[in-house]
Amino acid sequence: MANKDNLIYLIGIKGVGMTALAVYLKQAGFEVSGSDSNSSFVTDKILKQSGINVFQNFDAQNLKGLKPETVVVSAAYDKENPEVKIAKSRHLNIKYYSEMLGQISSDKKVIAVSGVHGKTTTTAIVTFLLEKGNLAPSYIIGAGKISGFRANAHKGEGDYFVMEADEYKKSSESNEPKFLDISPFIAIITSIELDHPDIYDSLEDIYNAFYKFACRIPRNGLIILNYDYQKSKKLKQSLADRNFVTYGYETGARWKVVNVQESADFSEFYLDENGKIHGPFRIKLPGKHNILNATAAIVTALNLEIPETTIKRYISQFGGVERRFEKIFQTKDLIIFDDYAHHPTSISYTLEAAKRKFPNKKIWCVFQPHTYSRTEKLLDEFGRAFKDADKVIVTDIYASAREKVGKINAIDLVEEIKKHQSGVRYIENREKIKEYIKDSLKGETVLITIGAGDIYKLGKELAEEMGEKNKDG
Repeated sequence: MANKDNLIYLIGIKGVGMTALAVYLKQAGFEVSGSDSNSSFVTDKILKQSGINVFQNFDAQNLKGLKPETVVVSAAYDKENPEVKIAKSRHLNIKYYSEMLGQISSDKKVIAVSGVHGKTTTTAIVTFLLEKGNLAPSYIIGAGKISGFRANAHKGEGDYFVMEADEYKKSSESNEPKFLDISPFIAIITSIELDHPDIYDSLEDIYNAFYKFACRIPRNGLIILNYDYQKSKKLKQSLADRNFVTYGYETGARWKVVNVQESADFSEFYLDENGKIHGPFRIKLPGKHNILNATAAIVTALNLEIPETTIKRYISQFGGVERRFEKIFQTKDLIIFDDYAHHPTSISYTLEAAKRKFPNKKIWCVFQPHTYSRTEKLLDEFGRAFKDADKVIVTDIYASAREKVGKINAIDLVEEIKKHQSGVRYIENREKIKEYIKDSLKGETVLITIGAGDIYKLGKELAEEMGEKNKDG
């Protein structure tokens, strides 16, 4: 690493992972700045509070007069980005985000949380338990805000470094998965399922990526594996020389979730470890998927010799992560939540959790599909994912930095959902969706905005407008 007087410049600094990296580097004593589009992001407040200078919009002039030791590039931006171009022309030291994660964590025991679903929440709970267990971890968490945390990153004094390990490609020029740049001592694998069809053609392809990731765990390390997926079973069978600890609802898992009780305020469950019962564990987060996330964290903490009494005490206090079933607004008749779910399985989990938590309320969902390739490849699964919603509103597919066009549109998705759920309609933009919701809502309703794009803004705008209306009334 560079000495503390040198500048590290991040291109695409507002992304949640890049922001967390920037915060960590600042705490480590580096001068940090960067750039991004001038759109509002959930991370804007963190960057401001951390005193990190951000250039609004990408411009080669932003780097004029700067002599960064390292330029870190988000995977979302390629060689056509004007700042990437100038950095290359000046022969600056360029690292991609995942490469930098590997570099800053090389002297720690890395706990890497991977999987198609649940990475961020699981990472946050693991970190929370390690802090409460006095292990003083370093961490980088891909969220704008985590309940009970000062920031989404921290340079701790302990031996462990907790971070998310992403299977997506490391850069526009390399399809190598990001998580292959990390060298974990402990790996958590929450799920192995087809996602990112712009990179992985088949489930077998994504399995092969996770196999390579698991091979990076040393023989004296540990792989904590959700055993509820067929590819998880295959992975364990294929790597007999690694230490696996399995968990899940499935028979055969070493740590089996049992005796689940869900209420409006909490979820309670026990863990059966080959006949030995642990618990009860109580969490504020709703849904079976969050019980699995918590279980992965509990198993990790127990393997690090954090007492079960400590785990039981503190896991009940964990308040959740921004954009993961986050409550935005509440009146007598309306509660608005926001959720980052963008894969059919996670959407289904989120809506099922809402239905269980609020069995006597109508469940409305506003879904913003994320990436054309995912919508096209998983169209059938998306069609079946909304069965627990009473009303589904679909807006246009979010045009992310990685994909601007595709062969499919939101109308195609609506037609697919209609095969399983008649209460679905397409509304193209936030203003029209707000008008429709205000005109149509009747009775006690839970409204959930769902998607990995900017749909979270809808809930916040509705909260502001309806809050003003209630104030006036």
